[in-house]
Amino acid sequence: MQELQVNLFFVGIKHSGKTTFAKRISSRLSLPSFDTDDLILLSLNGESVRDFYKREGKEAFMKKEVEAVSSFISSHDSSPFILSLGGGAADNDPLMSILHENGKIVYLKRNEKDMLGVILKHGVPAFLDKDDPARSFSILYERRNAIYEKQADLTIDLGPYGDKKATEDYIWSFLKEKNYVR
Repeated sequence: MQELQVNLFFVGIKHSGKTTFAKRISSRLSLPSFDTDDLILLSLNGESVRDFYKREGKEAFMKKEVEAVSSFISSHDSSPFILSLGGGAADNDPLMSILHENGKIVYLKRNEKDMLGVILKHGVPAFLDKDDPARSFSILYERRNAIYEKQADLTIDLGPYGDKKATEDYIWSFLKEKNYVR
């Protein structure tokens, strides 16, 4: 039976496949799947993450993210896990420090142009300039990509994936190569 050897934190730009592939890899290992948005929701008394962010702002959200991840990690001391993080984790230095101290950061990297198309399918999100979403995304992507590439223990360039099973196998091969799974 395959086993996870270390806690894995899947990071990347919004809609890069973090949650999708964390779930698929977790399932392959017969482990539960975890996502920071779900962890944060536990402390919001029914309010959505998006509404909390709009009401309280980025700094309050990042603090809530650190609290949720810290609490989750402390409650999972005994067995390794995979946790997918929000696309803005790169902007949260205290969170990135916690990730480094408690496992391996896996950056699921996708092409900027592919990502913009996926993001805009859902409308222009609040974190992009509604008058020039392409330019504002390019600036955001460049900054976050640089942070993730510097911070990640493993960067996996997913390209414009189409087949989820093939992409899962591709990710799996990198995790095995690094001995994160055996």
